Amino acid sequence: MQRSIPIFFITCLFFSFSVTGQSRKIDPIALLTNTRLLSSDFYQGRKTGTIGGERAKEFVTDKFSEIGLLNLHPDGFKQDFSFYNRLYNLKANGSNIIGYLEGELWQDPKEGCIIVGAHYDHLGIFGGNTYYGADDNASGVAALIEIAKSFKETPPQIPIVFISFDAEEMACEGSKYFVESSLLPHESIFLFINLDMISISDKSELGVSGTHYHHEYKKMINEAASGKHLKMKYGHDNARDTENYWVESSDHREFHKYQIPFIYFGVEEHEHYHRTTDTFENIDIGFFVESAQSILEFVDLIDNKKSFQRYHQKLLK
Repeated sequence: MQRSIPIFFITCLFFSFSVTGQSRKIDPIALLTNTRLLSSDFYQGRKTGTIGGERAKEFVTDKFSEIGLLNLHPDGFKQDFSFYNRLYNLKANGSNIIGYLEGELWQDPKEGCIIVGAHYDHLGIFGGNTYYGADDNASGVAALIEIAKSFKETPPQIPIVFISFDAEEMACEGSKYFVESSLLPHESIFLFINLDMISISDKSELGVSGTHYHHEYKKMINEAASGKHLKMKYGHDNARDTENYWVESSDHREFHKYQIPFIYFGVEEHEHYHRTTDTFENIDIGFFVESAQSILEFVDLIDNKKSFQRYHQKLLK
């Protein structure tokens, strides 16, 4: 039996964001609806190279088109790639979905940009069981879509690139391909923000990694979370934390390899992680909406970061 979204509860959440005076707001109903859709039976666990993965790719592509994002890749939103995965002993094809918005101060992302990323693939069907991946990572993709919608409605100061990566569950092959491609010069990426598992936490804690290397963002993250019930939990980004080193746990690792600054938002591993029980019914709705709202506000704050304008001027010289 599937649980319906409690509309009264969501309406209250939406109103609570409205009265705080925040200029950018997540649409909680759209956020939850897209999460539920991507983690439904129709997408069959979204494994790279499967029918479910292809359906998920088209879902994200259609959302980017509906929002009105611009193409960064010459062939449209899709950046296709091929790879060999040793674990599964297979050759596979994948597609990163990439779009961007021009900034008010300058338009070309190659002159400096922020990237917001969230992988759309998951584990698929194994042994006749579907691994739905609601938290991992339908939640991140749904938040990325809502963030893109907000900045389309009220344009950013500087260009923002939105990427939904494929094949994260296969050793981050999608993000590896993107970073090693010539689509964006490394020096033009001022910050990469990765959203991966942001909807389940019985302690209402959203993990943040990357501030050990890029401590200047901690104040902005705290400001974005101010006035909310969730707590930001920093850590897992010190090389001495060998047992739980999040710096290499998701797509941001490929950016970090090339000294591209990153901030990663995600929850601690939980009982549903990489299990068939990672379903929409098990996400924490209030926590999820606050997580997405906090990340949106963080992106808004860094969009106005004065040092990025100085970096832009350096790139032009």
